[in-house]
Amino acid sequence: MKPRFHGWQIYLGSRPYKAALDWQTRMVRYRRGGTIRDTLFYLEHPDVITLGRDYPEDDQCDVKGVELFRITRGGGLTYHGPGQLVVYPVIDIGRRGKDLHKFVNDIQEGIIRAFAGYGLACNRNPEHTGVWVEDRKIASIGIAVNQWISFHGAAINLTTDLKKFGTIHPCGLKPEIMTSAYKELGKKIDPEEFSVKLSEEYSAVFETKFETVDLEELTEMIEGEESSQSL
Repeated sequence: MKPRFHGWQIYLGSRPYKAALDWQTRMVRYRRGGTIRDTLFYLEHPDVITLGRDYPEDDQCDVKGVELFRITRGGGLTYHGPGQLVVYPVIDIGRRGKDLHKFVNDIQEGIIRAFAGYGLACNRNPEHTGVWVEDRKIASIGIAVNQWISFHGAAINLTTDLKKFGTIHPCGLKPEIMTSAYKELGKKIDPEEFSVKLSEEYSAVFETKFETVDLEELTEMIEGEESSQSL
């Protein structure tokens, strides 16, 4: 099937959460203005805990030695860290019917298909978002939207140290419910390798041809557009 749209994908490696949050804010603005295409940003974070919109405002969640961020995505509290691939889709949902339920379903579908390629059968849970292996959660999903441009996204446990979930109740669930690809398959999956597989699946799911760009190339395109607008 010929893709309806053209987009970009970029793998950024390990980045501090605050830098990625600021970057997303800029990218949403650029996507809304047409400077960039629909883009999948892939990265990992050093240890960090994020509190989504569903987490109580009066609960400070004091975890020693770990940075905390209260953010605008859906969902509650979750952990990010090494070995966990995070995908931030900055995508124009407005031209896809403004259907948030379908968008979240498509985010899950891409992950399910990508893991199937490794021989790992995953599924949805009718009571909770995310991606599951039977009754064990392997990926968490929390989306935010600004004028129909999506940001935040999905956190996929590849070789994540699952003990790190023991200090919290991820998305209101018991820590022991969390799993990883390494725990399920007994082998390590490289995050960048998985990002390529996932983009292939998202190309089909979102009817978008995602082409690889690097950070320098993307930065040059953005700076060029900003320069032309200032003339």
